[in-house]
Amino acid sequence: MNLLDGWFKFPVGDGAFYAVFGFVFVFLGITLLILFFTLLGIIMKRVNERGEKTRKEAQERAVAASPVTTAEDGVSPEVVAAITAAIAAYYEGEQVKCDFVVRRIRKI
Repeated sequence: MNLLDGWFKFPVGDGAFYAVFGFVFVFLGITLLILFFTLLGIIMKRVNERGEKTRKEAQERAVAASPVTTAEDGVSPEVVAAITAAIAAYYEGEQVKCDFVVRRIRKI
């Protein structure tokens, strides 16, 4: 009686078949997951682009509808434009999404 008699119940061909089948099954599963998440990333990118476009349009409408400060308020339109541009440049440098509108500037 040999100690290794119970170990080799299956022929080597069956073991090799199950190993190759398992490798192929796992490889296809990982490939499907990669394709799924790549497709999901593309879809989310397009959704975000549409959202940004809509957000920019809404911001442009809000700027067009906002009251324009005049010299009566003590601040010229050029100063308002310069302050707004400075704030926008600051937020752009910080990589922060901010939909702000300068409605009123007054001297203190």
